[in-house]
Amino acid sequence: MKAAVFNGIRDITIEEIEKPMPGPDDFVLKVKAAALCGSDLRTYLHGHPKIKTPHVLGHEFAGVVESVGENVTFVKVGDRVAVHPGVPCGHCYYCDRGQQNMCETRKQIGGQYPGAFAEYVNIPGKCIEVGTVVHIPEECSFEIATLGDPLVSALNGQEILNVQYGDTVLILGAGPIGYFHAMLARLKGAGNIILANRSQGRLDYAKEHNIADNYYCIGRDAKDIKPFRDYINSMTEGRGAEVVIVANTSTESARQAVQLAAKNGKVLLFAGFPKDAPELGVDGNLIHYNQLNVMGALGSTPRQYQLAEKMLFTNKINGNIMITHRIPLEEINEGFQKMIDGEGVKIVIDKF
Repeated sequence: MKAAVFNGIRDITIEEIEKPMPGPDDFVLKVKAAALCGSDLRTYLHGHPKIKTPHVLGHEFAGVVESVGENVTFVKVGDRVAVHPGVPCGHCYYCDRGQQNMCETRKQIGGQYPGAFAEYVNIPGKCIEVGTVVHIPEECSFEIATLGDPLVSALNGQEILNVQYGDTVLILGAGPIGYFHAMLARLKGAGNIILANRSQGRLDYAKEHNIADNYYCIGRDAKDIKPFRDYINSMTEGRGAEVVIVANTSTESARQAVQLAAKNGKVLLFAGFPKDAPELGVDGNLIHYNQLNVMGALGSTPRQYQLAEKMLFTNKINGNIMITHRIPLEEINEGFQKMIDGEGVKIVIDKF
């Protein structure tokens, strides 16, 4: 089969490799669509300590069941399905409590298992067991179904935040995750959704599609937070935002979030920070005296994934506005370059 093989930093080649065969509890999926993700880009640019090369990346995908193991009954050949890439063990301390995203031995398709930047991908039987295989209705495209993984990550963060009716929600970062947070916050009844970003292009696209209510360009070299704080204060009668979501990897954004939150506000550190410099340097007194709740969010659970896909299938979340580029597998390197250049929102491989 044809596959995009990751050989090392900035080195992906299109090769013919062996087509997978399912084990007794597994099934093989013929990939119909696979989206490029920010974490794929980080691996492409910097490598990953848990990924041994050569390897096939790709963890946001959907397709048609090609073959099934002898013990498999949940899916049959020809079924249209999406699969969450996270593979929890299902029986550790955290899995037993419904916190499968915290699983002690969690693996990932596209990480420890071969991924979906290929014509076919093997799906471990554990995915069926824990509930991360979802049937796609005929009226929904494979491309839209690939968005379940990024959407569910934002959904997990939103459930942790518990946005209230009327809240001002400030989102720092206008990438796909920032967009999804804005869409979900609107469904929760947020009163004012403010999307902030360092560059204007993503804000213009969001405004064109009515993703948020207000938009603020921070500027790439802005060091003085006062204009930003004045803007937020003008929107909130001087209080600040009840909810601030850091949807990017900048430690500066984390520091800004604490300064822009209202008293009793909630700050969500959604993204990870650079491993060589993760220290945030936030003002602890602001957290203490303003009684802020600062929290993190990682991954999602099977329950949340099923819900996220249903929201896409029923158009509660409009996935169509997220997909801006469709490319063949042979152009995957060009797709990563578009991400580096900040072009578009979601890039989806739709030809294999």
